[in-house]
Amino acid sequence: MLVPAAAAHAATRSVVAGPPAKVSGLPADSDSNAYFRKQVTIHVGDRVRWRFNGFHTVTVPPKGEDPPPFIGQDASGTKISGVNDAAGKPFWFNGQTRITLTDEGALSQGGSKYNGNRLASSGAPLQAGPPRPYTLRFTRKGTFSYYCTIHPGMKGTVKVVSRGKRIPTNRANARAAKKEYARVVKRLKRDTKFPGRLGNAVEAGHDTLTTTFFRFFPATKNVPVGTTVTFLMSPKTTESHTISFGPADYLTKQADAFITPDPINPQLPPVVSPIAAFPSEPPPQAPLNPAQHGNGLFNTGVLDRDNATPLNPGEARITFNTAGTYNYICLIHPDMKGSIVVG
Repeated sequence: MLVPAAAAHAATRSVVAGPPAKVSGLPADSDSNAYFRKQVTIHVGDRVRWRFNGFHTVTVPPKGEDPPPFIGQDASGTKISGVNDAAGKPFWFNGQTRITLTDEGALSQGGSKYNGNRLASSGAPLQAGPPRPYTLRFTRKGTFSYYCTIHPGMKGTVKVVSRGKRIPTNRANARAAKKEYARVVKRLKRDTKFPGRLGNAVEAGHDTLTTTFFRFFPATKNVPVGTTVTFLMSPKTTESHTISFGPADYLTKQADAFITPDPINPQLPPVVSPIAAFPSEPPPQAPLNPAQHGNGLFNTGVLDRDNATPLNPGEARITFNTAGTYNYICLIHPDMKGSIVVG
């Protein structure tokens, strides 16, 4: 369906960041990091309104530029200090530069208009409650890409044309979005049956650029003593995870503190907990020791596939030299749980 320019004067086109509808039969631990409809066409001077179903941003960099990262090293150069383990000993990463959310990638930017020359962003929904919709008016013709800085690889496009051209209606866009999501649902239902990788490997998510699982594949892995298990991110995932072993109450506390206000200056961007962000052992990591750090903590730090982040391994290898059952979670998504049974 197309609508002439006169009927579309000062129109607003709608996009959903995340799943546009609830679908029965989908696994509870599945999601979609995508925009629906992926590309919308508007007239110059019109608006796009994004509704959020999930923890996302809408970030429109200057035309031709890459999006800013969501997290990065503290721009002030502030170092980590005074962070001790359960045994009271300092972690190795004391003295490293803090990891914080970035102004450009995490906070609202640029006002309500976009002309292609200046960054505009909804910012991340860091406040309690449902995220507010984000509306942006495009005042220049062209094709503009926008991104979620939280989930690198999540991308949409706004095509801005002159008022003399016909463009799809909101109803037509909604139908197209429904078809796009139907393909995502089909993929999610298929991939939920994935049995896990062969050999001594565990995949965090089994994701694609549009599909996400908050699950380890397989959830339980049985290995003999002395085995090195490879924990890896999906090749095209848009997510970040940690592999974190230790007491459940301690890990829950660390997960709750993953992003916190800056303790030095609450007016600055929030900081990322170094206990979660950094590996618990200095590289290269030694084998897991059930008594280390006073409580058996062993953490990979943040794993992702984004080259722009300051900590960017896509996988981690952990050696298990002692028999037992080792439970772990993701500190970013603490409902993600798995176990390694060593015997």
